[in-house]
Amino acid sequence: MKRFSLVIAAAALLLTATVGLAAPPKAPPAPGPATGLADSAALRATVYGTPPQDLAPLPDRVPLFEMDIAMPWARPVPDVFWFDRKLRVWFSAQPKPAPLAIIISGTGSDGNTTKLSLLRATLYGAGYHVLTMPSPTFPGFIVSTSSTGVAGDLMQDGHDLYGAMQQIIAHLPTEIEITHIDILGYSLGGANAAIVKSIDATEGKLKIQRAVMINPPVSLFTSIGRLDKLFADSIGGNAGIERLYQKLYAQLANLYRASEAVQIDENFLLGAAGAVLRTDSEFSAAIALTFRIALVNMFFAGDLYAGTGVVVDPKHLPRVGDSLEETQRILRTKPFSEYFTKVFAPYYLKHRANSTSESLIADNRLDIIGDALRNNPDYYAQTNSDDLILDKSEQEWLKKTMGSRIAVYDHGGHLGNLGDRQQIADMLLMLSGHWAGGAK
Repeated sequence: MKRFSLVIAAAALLLTATVGLAAPPKAPPAPGPATGLADSAALRATVYGTPPQDLAPLPDRVPLFEMDIAMPWARPVPDVFWFDRKLRVWFSAQPKPAPLAIIISGTGSDGNTTKLSLLRATLYGAGYHVLTMPSPTFPGFIVSTSSTGVAGDLMQDGHDLYGAMQQIIAHLPTEIEITHIDILGYSLGGANAAIVKSIDATEGKLKIQRAVMINPPVSLFTSIGRLDKLFADSIGGNAGIERLYQKLYAQLANLYRASEAVQIDENFLLGAAGAVLRTDSEFSAAIALTFRIALVNMFFAGDLYAGTGVVVDPKHLPRVGDSLEETQRILRTKPFSEYFTKVFAPYYLKHRANSTSESLIADNRLDIIGDALRNNPDYYAQTNSDDLILDKSEQEWLKKTMGSRIAVYDHGGHLGNLGDRQQIADMLLMLSGHWAGGAK
């Protein structure tokens, strides 16, 4: 029997409780406009992705097995998250000694998305063992692997990912031989990959060779803030949010009923949008809603673990079987800035000595490993000149920081050219250390 599982978190009734701080945390500064938000082509590339005729060739068959691993440092699991006690990852093994490519998913996504499947097939066809992992902002990772339960901190999430990778590799079948390890990721996963390589440069437990960032944000906070602003500008208040959500949900149900095998992920959501929406404003709102839905779980889990009382009463935690509908509706209306001011900042201001709201924002930019990105020839990046999650100053920072080790494509929006022949060819050359391109 098919199982329809849009990953939307559960919670109790909305509360007005706040934590005891001397002053409320400051929200991230208002982001500048993204480079591609006014561009119809960028919006449509983000929604529709790479046309089938432009996709790189893929192998006919890719072996795949699922691994479920309990992390030794895992926190107690709340009843409502009973299904996420172990970290779930996917592995494709070559029949002979081979390098290992570790791929980290994008914001709020699990370890077996459509995008990961495409990258997995490409890398397996190029001779790699392939390990695909969820984003540290995915609820399954937060519950099973996060040492804090409050996701979104680049360095903390990086350490959790790094520890998980060591556990996974230690649990691989003994006949799998790994010659070296490369790491890559898309969207937020790209930034996570670079952070993990920087941690490994100090600790040396995996000896990661190269890292490739695909459409990374420079700052998660400003990128999501930009999408929140796009959402507000294109759809308006809470009533508009619900109208769009219900419109997409009806299409999701139709697509689901029409298929025996449906992967419920960002591609599926955007596919529903592409089938029913027509105007730039609708496409903008649908893209922003996709990110909003992905972050619902992160908001809910963080609030529960931090005990901040935004949607979860710390004294009356939700249990299996409790109604989830009202909390889902509430969380769909909350911008990411509220996650920062009401959950993330209160938790880290309490647990990180001498921190401020400003320092938390600064510590979650790629600048924190800027020297490594500038000086280490084994870091690479790919982005698009019309990427929706970057403004012009962030584009320039990436180009200046990465120098000749970044490919900037003329078109693609956010991940809209993933799997394109040129993008894949460049990615494989980067991983081999033979890429001699420059900004395209």
